[in-house]
Amino acid sequence: MIDVAFKYLFGTEKNKHLLKGLLENVFKRKINDIIYDNTVQIGDTLESRSACFDVVCKSVDGPDFIVECQVRTQAFFAQRAIFYSSRAIANQAPKGDWDYNFRPVYFLGLVDFPLPESVGKSEGYIQSYSLRNDVNSTLMSDRVRYVFMEVEPFDKSYEECTNFEEKFLYYMKNLPTFADKPDTHNDKYFEDLLMEAEYLKMDTETQAQYERRVKEMRDAKNVEEYARKQAIAEGRAKGLAEGREEGREEGREEGRAEGIALTLKALSLLNEGKSVQDVYKLTGLSEEIVSTLYSRINSD
Repeated sequence: MIDVAFKYLFGTEKNKHLLKGLLENVFKRKINDIIYDNTVQIGDTLESRSACFDVVCKSVDGPDFIVECQVRTQAFFAQRAIFYSSRAIANQAPKGDWDYNFRPVYFLGLVDFPLPESVGKSEGYIQSYSLRNDVNSTLMSDRVRYVFMEVEPFDKSYEECTNFEEKFLYYMKNLPTFADKPDTHNDKYFEDLLMEAEYLKMDTETQAQYERRVKEMRDAKNVEEYARKQAIAEGRAKGLAEGREEGREEGREEGRAEGIALTLKALSLLNEGKSVQDVYKLTGLSEEIVSTLYSRINSD
């Protein structure tokens, strides 16, 4: 899921068959061939982003595809997908007259975190979306589609995988732990994926880029973790200080309320004819306070 490795596996001409097989299985359509469109600028540059890489390609006989790999949690990933696809559609507009008959644009998002519930998730780890009527689910247009696949949350064993997408998620999550090809995995696609994912198969330049990227991600994670712990510690200290002050204030409020209640009780007892001695014994107020209240009652 590291951007350099993802580009190497799915964004290079030599591994084009891996991307083609992925798109065919996810979007359930035959693709004769794909052409990488590295000139299309979608989003920020690789250098300025945290851990993702866009692969943009065109099928020779159908849709344009955007494949986005996102490692770090992003609250608005679905909105980002819509933005990217809308830009890809707008880029098709020629100069002059146009009837808006754009080529389909399909978005595939591989995310290394659980998608938020606001996306309207169904059960499972693959979420598929299209433009449909809210009442009867009639398809409005097949020109835009979105599929999100959750890699890190995927927790099925290989034997529990029932389709290509689940097997793909299994491999994407567990590739770093494979010492060699598992005996049960006889699918040609995944054999090729395992073979191409070998670190030693990368050229030295790609290996160096990969190592730099791993270091950057580890450093960033350590910095974020330190900042998070500092923020928690500061928040806890501030909370304790505010809690103590809040406690003192609550104590003062409770004291005032209790004092008013006892004073009213003392006045009531004095009005009933109780002596000063009886009242301060019954209320716990000092003899001086009760005497003052007695004097005021009598002066009135």
